Amino acid sequence: MNIIVCIKQVPDVDDIKWTKENNLDRNNMLSKINPYDEYALNAAIKIKNKFKDTNIVAVSMGPKQAQDVLSYALAKGADRAILLSDKAFVGSDTLATSKILSGAIKKYCSDFNLILMGQMAIDGDTQQVPLSIAQLLKIPEVINVSEIHNADKNMAIVSQKADSSINIFEIKTPCLLALKYEVEQNYIPKIDDYIRAQNIPIEVYNLQDIGLNKDEVGVIGSPTMVYRAYRPEIVKDTKEIKEDYAKRILDFLLKVDKK
Repeated sequence: MNIIVCIKQVPDVDDIKWTKENNLDRNNMLSKINPYDEYALNAAIKIKNKFKDTNIVAVSMGPKQAQDVLSYALAKGADRAILLSDKAFVGSDTLATSKILSGAIKKYCSDFNLILMGQMAIDGDTQQVPLSIAQLLKIPEVINVSEIHNADKNMAIVSQKADSSINIFEIKTPCLLALKYEVEQNYIPKIDDYIRAQNIPIEVYNLQDIGLNKDEVGVIGSPTMVYRAYRPEIVKDTKEIKEDYAKRILDFLLKVDKK
């Protein structure tokens, strides 16, 4: 069984920097694996533990530094890692990003049964990439997946949380599943795992390798753009109470209740 896990390197929310074009300056920030993508990676490893002939390919788009999250994926249990990196990719919106990822999948790991990925990225929260990749690859998809009950070369059975209900889907493979909830099994890599990962080369491909044109990616190939980016201002109205604590607090709560 062959599983592709799409992972993204995202910035530490306490270390966000912006370029003059209102894009995230990923080259000068502390980064980590997107938490929702790690849910997908954990789900892939859980399947691999059940079916020993399973192969996991971790795929990421980003600068050279994104090799760190791919090395982490290899240490956790992935068998292969692909980095899609090119200056032409900078500024790609969700559509351009989906074209890059799906193009690489078609060319370098097309014999997949499952594509697993996070429902969203914490640095964007658009939730558009999973659906776009599935459409470009012409495969069925289920989003907001909370649990994968079973998955093999022919079929996947999954739960999806939707408002106050839980939907159960039986979907033919190959398919794409976007996870929004944490998988129980979370393997923490050990030193031996990182040593093993060092011996697995990370494959790096650029725009030309994938076979796309410059006008399909980056700012030029993106029909949407970031209009404005800013840090939210948190204003606190704090009052110090030095006496009659209970009465002062009660009076305040009564005023709030009347509003």
